[in-house]
Amino acid sequence: MFFQDLARFSSEIALIEGQQILSYAQLQARVEEFSAQLPTFPALVILKGGNDIASLVAYLACLKLGHPILLADKQISDEHLNRLKSLYQPNLLIEAGHIQQLNTHQHAVDDRLALLLSTSGSTGSPKQVCLSKANLQANADSICQYLPIKASDKTMTTLSPAYSYGLSVINSHLLCGATIVLNDHSLISRGFWDSFEQHQINSFAGVPYSYEMLLRLRFNQKNLPSLRYFTQAGGKLASEKVQLLSDFAEHNGSQFFVMYGQTEATARMAYNGNVASKPEAIGRPIAGGNFQLLDTQGKLISQAKQRGELVYSGPNVMLGYANHIDDLVSFSPSSELNTGDLAYRDNQGDYFICGRKNRMIKPFGQRINLDEVEALLADKELEAAAVGSDNKLQIAIVAPKTVPLALDKLQQQLSRELSLHFSCIDLRQIHKIDLTTNNKRDYAKLQAWFHQPE
Repeated sequence: MFFQDLARFSSEIALIEGQQILSYAQLQARVEEFSAQLPTFPALVILKGGNDIASLVAYLACLKLGHPILLADKQISDEHLNRLKSLYQPNLLIEAGHIQQLNTHQHAVDDRLALLLSTSGSTGSPKQVCLSKANLQANADSICQYLPIKASDKTMTTLSPAYSYGLSVINSHLLCGATIVLNDHSLISRGFWDSFEQHQINSFAGVPYSYEMLLRLRFNQKNLPSLRYFTQAGGKLASEKVQLLSDFAEHNGSQFFVMYGQTEATARMAYNGNVASKPEAIGRPIAGGNFQLLDTQGKLISQAKQRGELVYSGPNVMLGYANHIDDLVSFSPSSELNTGDLAYRDNQGDYFICGRKNRMIKPFGQRINLDEVEALLADKELEAAAVGSDNKLQIAIVAPKTVPLALDKLQQQLSRELSLHFSCIDLRQIHKIDLTTNNKRDYAKLQAWFHQPE
């Protein structure tokens, strides 16, 4: 397992955080030292994790000892954290290396459970994806097979470890004995690129928004001799931008990988290592994984270029979902994952995503459930309907009859609550939300309305 016997890489550098440098042997010693402070029984832990040594030491120690971890972003709001505490009744809260005991009750938890990750970005939903050590290891193994990670490599963190994509970068590099430079700077900040040059970084990861911003800053005109490869996941990046990044990679002597995944599959399900010829594709399943396409009747699609729901199977498929401590008692894992994405396969066996079955968008690489956004606004006593794309969250608010609605103020409030940049939120007033003949909200009509001038 990637979290065991870290000292096998001995004096190789594992982590760099500012002026702190830890070898793998020193990291192992830190993990053992922290482990000695943890309970002997399997304790349920909420870990407020960031890109720092203290968070990673706690993460690795809990995995090593078999303490299930609910991994939350270190910026989680007090309201959301308190809700998780109430629902999951954790034994411990760990933050910045400090252990706070919350209760001593020994919960009945499935002994396969290792990690809980949020399914819904930051809308405040308590729903968690439940993953096993085997899930984590299988995905790290497959990533190390298709990405050219070397023990001599240095990568730099660009995403929260509470996000499955960000965590997969950490797990796979620990498995290969590579160096991880822990960074909290944005990919488009001067601080990131100063650190990039200082450490001669070989790889980094980004979501669509990251690369859109980088291309605006003419990233593709840079000369980055240390860069061996870079990756994109977390949503669909426009094919013309994929092509620009592919061209840059070729001129820079590096590689660009487009990847496809979901938290339910421990991050990765497919990768496209040939973006130059097929910039719109997600490519093929990872090692050990398999795709199927099902039509609207649930029957297997065998022909090429026929659209259906994408179904994945592999050893990285989750144990199941949880909304409460009682859901952790036992799991009956499915061998298959219905992704909710619509896709087709070409004659060469490459897969292409062409839509979503469910009401989910991924602006900034952040998965947002549109139904949960509506519920969030309903809690504010606002009638609203949400639509959108991977570039924009679009919300129509029914104009209150009494108090005028301050849209600018509400936009800023939603920006904070959803951890989503305000420019990604298009908020408009509407007199009423139209219904279909089945008395359901007419989202197609609403989507068309948003394409009209305000």
